Amino acid sequence: MNRLTKNFLIALAVVLGISLLWMAILAASVDSRTQFFANGGYDMFVQPNPATGEKASQIMAALPGRAMFHFFVVTMLAGAMIVNLLWLNGAAKPWLRWGSCAGLALILYVEQWSATSNFFEYYSPSQVYGDNPIFQKLRASPGRQRLAMLTRAGYYNTWLSLHLPYFDIDTIDIPAASRPPADYTAYFGVVDRAPLRKWELCATRYMLGPKDLGLQFFKAQNGEAFFRPIVEMDVPQLGRPTLFEYSRALPRALVLHRWEILDDPDKLLARLVDPKFDPHSTILLNAAPPLQPDPNAPPSTAVDIVSFKPARVELKTSLKSPGILMLNDRYDTGWTVAVDGAPAKMQPGNFIMRTVPLPPGEHRVVFHYGVPAAMWWLTWGQWIAITLGLVATAISALRRRK
Repeated sequence: MNRLTKNFLIALAVVLGISLLWMAILAASVDSRTQFFANGGYDMFVQPNPATGEKASQIMAALPGRAMFHFFVVTMLAGAMIVNLLWLNGAAKPWLRWGSCAGLALILYVEQWSATSNFFEYYSPSQVYGDNPIFQKLRASPGRQRLAMLTRAGYYNTWLSLHLPYFDIDTIDIPAASRPPADYTAYFGVVDRAPLRKWELCATRYMLGPKDLGLQFFKAQNGEAFFRPIVEMDVPQLGRPTLFEYSRALPRALVLHRWEILDDPDKLLARLVDPKFDPHSTILLNAAPPLQPDPNAPPSTAVDIVSFKPARVELKTSLKSPGILMLNDRYDTGWTVAVDGAPAKMQPGNFIMRTVPLPPGEHRVVFHYGVPAAMWWLTWGQWIAITLGLVATAISALRRRK
């Protein structure tokens, strides 16, 4: 045995010894890692392995140990083949040397295949990318209610990013918002801590996600009595995608006949998530409306959605008592409102939603979005400046020729 072979054997033995020691350390700490990932919410928001039933926390905790075992086996087999090549070099028949090379190549191929196969999952394109009963159900009543995604893992994120916008399905989730408005950040910074109240306030009647994950999450939030599965798809790889209906969600638009005035934004937000606050009977305002509440009025009155488009929403309602019409969409100064054809004053309700006061009677309310005049002047100013610059350049060029 030559010096090169001896040195290689020593190095291989050291590496394998360290690997065994590290595997023992990882095996001894697997329970603590499992608890760490469970406390971090992995079991709540990541679906279990459909084939083995392992929870997400167990899978994450076992990954380091499995990776180290994989490294140990591959290193041992590949090292044995390399030692065989060094030992037989020049002292064996060609077919033995070629056989050792083929064995080493096979080990490397199997190692690469096993390492990369974890990144591939197989789905039916028609089930994942095409239309399905869940999207058909959600498209049946556009603009009436919103959808929330229970997870963004795998193709659920694809549905959120591509399919929901394509089918014009409203969702409370935003695929990417690098610079959200300040009121948006403040609002969801509070209501995100109480998911059921957030969905209730934001007219989020439907939830989409793996069936077992949804049932587990609703139970953890003590809200399983308010949810029921209404559409289920047979795609085991996606955890059996299920559309749940939430019975406590507010309508997209309604009239409330009781209101509270809270001019402090922090107190208003705290009141929104107070379990004693009932958003189905009371609305929170930051300023008093030009109405007097009727103590004999019902808590709320239904509103019919006549038309719901991105820049124009038309509603109608009939009131026996004065009330505040609330459209559960974000308030913005670019929106204007007209009541029975006359301009009306809009104010935020429940911190971030659009509202308008209404007297008794039948009303037709239209919310319309228009680009602010300052933006039009800015755009036209840019075009005028560009045009004047081109004209000045042309005149200068003509003078030079003369």
